[in-house]
Amino acid sequence: MARPFLVCLPGSSNPKHPGLRMKRSKTPPAACEEQVRQRVRQHAALFREGDDPVAFWESLCLELADCETAECPPPETRQARMQTLFMSLRTPVLLLNADFEVEVMNPAAVALVEGDRMDAWAEGTHVPVPLAELAPWLAAPLEDHRQESSEAEACRMGVAVSQKHGERHYNVSVSRTSDFSDRHDGFAVVLDDITERVEGERQLAEERNRVAHYLDVVGSMVFALDAAGRVTMVNRTACRVLGYEERALLDRDWVDALVPDEQRDEVRDCLYMIFSGQLEDEDERFHYVTTREGEHRLVQWQGKLLTNEGGLPVGLLLSGTDVTERRAIEEALAEKELWLRNTFVALGEAVLILTPDMKILDANPAAETMFGMTNEELDGLPVGDLHVNPAHYDDFLARARSAFEAGERAVFELPLKRRSGVIFPADHSVSIIDGDDGTTLGVVNVIRDISDRKHAEAELRRSEEKFRRIFESIEEGYMVTDLEGTIMMVNPATCRILQYEAGELVGRSIDSLYRIAEERGGFRKTLEAEGTIRSRQMNALRKDGTTIVIEANAHLVRNHRGEPVAMEGTFRDITRRIEAEKVLREREKQYRAFFENNHAIMLLTDPKTEGIIDANPAASDFYGYPVEVMRTMSMSQINGLSRDEMFEEMRRSMDEGRTYFVVKHLLAGGEVRDVEVYSGPIMVQGVQRLYSVIHDVTQRIRLEQDMKRLATTDALTGANNRHQFFSQAAHEVARAKRYDNPLSVIMLDIDYFKSINDTYGHHAGDVVLKVFSETARTALRVNDVFGRLGGEEFAALLPQTGLEEGLEVAERLRAAFAALSVRVDEAVISFTVSLGVTQVRASDRDMEEVLNRADEALYRAKRMGRNRVVKG
Repeated sequence: MARPFLVCLPGSSNPKHPGLRMKRSKTPPAACEEQVRQRVRQHAALFREGDDPVAFWESLCLELADCETAECPPPETRQARMQTLFMSLRTPVLLLNADFEVEVMNPAAVALVEGDRMDAWAEGTHVPVPLAELAPWLAAPLEDHRQESSEAEACRMGVAVSQKHGERHYNVSVSRTSDFSDRHDGFAVVLDDITERVEGERQLAEERNRVAHYLDVVGSMVFALDAAGRVTMVNRTACRVLGYEERALLDRDWVDALVPDEQRDEVRDCLYMIFSGQLEDEDERFHYVTTREGEHRLVQWQGKLLTNEGGLPVGLLLSGTDVTERRAIEEALAEKELWLRNTFVALGEAVLILTPDMKILDANPAAETMFGMTNEELDGLPVGDLHVNPAHYDDFLARARSAFEAGERAVFELPLKRRSGVIFPADHSVSIIDGDDGTTLGVVNVIRDISDRKHAEAELRRSEEKFRRIFESIEEGYMVTDLEGTIMMVNPATCRILQYEAGELVGRSIDSLYRIAEERGGFRKTLEAEGTIRSRQMNALRKDGTTIVIEANAHLVRNHRGEPVAMEGTFRDITRRIEAEKVLREREKQYRAFFENNHAIMLLTDPKTEGIIDANPAASDFYGYPVEVMRTMSMSQINGLSRDEMFEEMRRSMDEGRTYFVVKHLLAGGEVRDVEVYSGPIMVQGVQRLYSVIHDVTQRIRLEQDMKRLATTDALTGANNRHQFFSQAAHEVARAKRYDNPLSVIMLDIDYFKSINDTYGHHAGDVVLKVFSETARTALRVNDVFGRLGGEEFAALLPQTGLEEGLEVAERLRAAFAALSVRVDEAVISFTVSLGVTQVRASDRDMEEVLNRADEALYRAKRMGRNRVVKG
């Protein structure tokens, strides 16, 4: 009976061997030997690494089938060929019987097995040997599989073998074999050596683990994107920062998932340009990403383009660092630096930044004004040059060094000198600037001109002395007590009125000085309730027990928190006044006559309501109101100053130690007059009033203003005189250079002005100059500076104006002058003007250099025919 075999034909679907179709047959196909060889070659060409060698080997069994043609080789030949093929296979193959005994194995398998029975194989006996004796490492997993699978179906498994050259790994394929009656009679075992593949996979896994560990512990966010921009890998840092799970980001479009809507187009364009090679992939870029909670975070991204072996881009590796807080800190620092710079520039006190060797590195505008020098002049100047003499500078250094060694800021007074040589008192605050490493970077010297303060201190000392004299010499008693009524201080008038020594009163209770207990209680309650008492009449006891009538004023003294801490007040003995009131009333008519007949302007007002109680005829004549009308008016109706201006004048009066106020009063016809007001309190029928004597000083103040104007203004034309023009010009040039602003200068000269004087007379020339000046000032802006430099030569300074704009202004002026006609008596005079225009340059050292350039342009205009504008 012929043994069954597999016939493998090309062109069918076989799950293990595509391109082969398999059928079982008991009758061999009719084919000659050449056909068999051709079929074997076809099968061999289809064999690939990883295919099942057993299946491939069995497919060749068509050579063992009985051949229906006479041309088929004899069985011995076919068996020999099959034996050669089996023995030459490099893949180990073992044939087992149903008892798991090895019946047949090729040399490749012999090299793997071990045991005493190998000698029999070597002698060619080929007695079946249990697999457990030859290859226990293979028998155990096969036995486990047979127990787990009762049907003992074909299977694949992995087996590791420890050999003297190291561990080897095999992929074991096991399939059943059958006899010619199709009964299961054993197993075919094929071992495919996969050691290199396993080792490669192990190394790849280790490498992946190392990379994954690095990416997970690195502080940056890491994404791997494919060529379509989808996320193929994300590390833990990115998940933690963005609040996502890893699976929520994988395989998602990176831009759609994380980039805010308003930046998506920009980022997509950037990715496209990186993939297409139009941008460097390693350049750093900044853009926002959105967390899972919707928060926008600014990230600094750096990418690395991933390419295949052919250099084609296959993906992008992105590394991002969250710089949201850092950027916020940088912006805050920039804002703070800008604020500090603006503060430095705008500070009212002079500030000098000094190098460690005490040279000026920078100065604010207040310092420029204080010393009368520009920033450029101060830059690099030894600060010792600003001190009065070397001894003062040594004192400055010694005080600063002493404070620095103590770790403190140096604060002291030391005079300085201006560029003009004027010495002025100054307060110094000197601080050291240390770097992060403790090295000295420089010194800050803040300077305050205390000339006014020194003057005020002197005035205050004089004022204090005056008030001390007043305190000691006033007729009113002055007394300070604590809240319990214990006397703490009295003036000499108190001792004189009450006939006590000061030592007898200080420390004594004020209650012992009241004559009537009810008055004492009422006075205390009123003071505690209202905080102040005015003109309270009471009966007081002198030391000798006699009673006097006093008029007292008192108020609570409060600390900085507004809490009452003491009581103070003044009082006067009005005993005789009360007795003399009758006499005073009799004399009131006399005083009334004095008030009404005085030529000085006098007003009697209520200090509480500011209402005018009385006015003398001189006041009526001055203000233009009848006396009866003035008695119904308030001071606010004639006061021409606002409340703030009035308070400011009161403050100036106190600072200057004046006994009068300089204010503006409104007359009935609307005219405003400058007046000096001398005021003082008086008692009228027991009520305090304010008595004011007013002097009209309008003419004097106008004369003072005229004198100031004459000092800065050209008397004929009303333009700035030469000194004032150069003073303002120097300031404008310095400011233009400091802030890099354009500044144009125009020189103007009346053509043939001498002929106007010669023809029409100097009076006509003066009229022409006046009209010329008025026309120029009208055409120029308010902040433009216009001045007469001499004769018929004038100049104009145009801040914030470039050269081209300056030429346009000059042309408008030229046209305006050319259109003028000046009438002087019967003559009508026309004239033209030549103008030279230039712009201040960074190289200009001073205003004279700028004016010389404009003057040269002016004279070129003269030489070119006059009545024209020339650029210089």
